[in-house]
Amino acid sequence: MKNDLSTKPLLVVDLNSGKYWNEKIGHECYNLERNDDGNFYGYCPPNDVIDITKLKAKKDDEFVDGVTVVYVTKTKGTSDREIIAFCENSRVYHYGRSGIGLNRNIPETGEDCSYSIVSNNLTDLRTYKKKFIIKIADYNTSMFRMQRFFNGTYPKLDKKIFLYLNSVLEIQEQEDDLTYQNEIQNANFSEIKDNSRTKPEYTFGSGSQAVKKNAKVAKSAIAKAGYKCAIDVLHKTFDTNKGVPYMEGHHLIPCTYSNAKFYWEKHGINIDCENNIVSLCPTCHRQIHFGSKEEKKIIIQKLYKIKAQKLEEVGINLSLNDLMDLYDI
Repeated sequence: MKNDLSTKPLLVVDLNSGKYWNEKIGHECYNLERNDDGNFYGYCPPNDVIDITKLKAKKDDEFVDGVTVVYVTKTKGTSDREIIAFCENSRVYHYGRSGIGLNRNIPETGEDCSYSIVSNNLTDLRTYKKKFIIKIADYNTSMFRMQRFFNGTYPKLDKKIFLYLNSVLEIQEQEDDLTYQNEIQNANFSEIKDNSRTKPEYTFGSGSQAVKKNAKVAKSAIAKAGYKCAIDVLHKTFDTNKGVPYMEGHHLIPCTYSNAKFYWEKHGINIDCENNIVSLCPTCHRQIHFGSKEEKKIIIQKLYKIKAQKLEEVGINLSLNDLMDLYDI
């Protein structure tokens, strides 16, 4: 499950204007490019100095974490702005930092691009069909004079931006899950050794880091459940071309990059394991993803009772309340 970005501080950064617009070159030229070390480093024009107290930081803080950074640029032939990318859970520094050693060099000038924004993910929307345009006349024709603004400056716009970003992430999640479920159906069942202590693998998808889930692990969990729905064994679906009832795999602890990284680094546990996967019919699975909070809560409570002991067996001691928090309930 993706986190609701509306709970995060917001920084909107205007790229490719000001000095860059005149000279066609500037430190922001690498903002949307993944660095060799896997991170995205962002320059915040015009001078890389950001008042992070507006992002819930204290006056003496050097940086603040958990910021949603949105990059915009002028639409062709107008002064309106188009969202071209965003980063979740960024670290934003008060003062710019040297980019020396990061291979962010501008050949024409020999400069190393400084940065004040760091993120391990970026969703690139430059080719995304559904565009979000900020019509500046609706808010303030000088709103990008300083080439950035913070949430709270234009509350109605904040709400629209967060709705858009969350919808993008939701579509990505649906597409990723559809691919994963197809991989599960195509996988052949075989006995899988306990992989809860095997280091998880990661991949880059849609600009963001994600867990490289093992479809064979989910297939094994579903097969061992007798191809029955964990919520109700009487739930019927249809037979697949492999001659078994169609069921889907679901990670009770959502197998997001942040969750996987946390459990591996803090506890040495890979959450892409059988003990964290349940077999669900499509209706129950959709209820978790698209149901109301109350509907989701009903399903998760039932699954927690079923899987709590299995989670403990691999070293995961998780309360029901903590699990609900992972689903933003």
